Amino acid sequence: MLFMENMKKNWWLLALCTLTACAHLHFSKEKKSALQSLQIRLAQMENEKAQVLQIKEDLQLRIASQNDPAWIEMVLIRELGVVPEGFLKVHFKK
Repeated sequence: MLFMENMKKNWWLLALCTLTACAHLHFSKEKKSALQSLQIRLAQMENEKAQVLQIKEDLQLRIASQNDPAWIEMVLIRELGVVPEGFLKVHFKK
């Protein structure tokens, strides 16, 4: 009986607690969703960063090896099709 009387007098407190709990649950779901999308975005950006760092390293190695005669020979053979003396050049038709 005493409990029911207190509930009748303080019904607003129960309503406030219920409303607060509902608001908390609603906003925590939104927060979790936003956090998940940000984690996915972070993973994508880290992946892109790793790719860019690999490209940067490759370019730095190319720049550093431009004075190397073996590298120059390799580029001439691969890019221009130049063949050193004594080698046989073979052409394939498609």
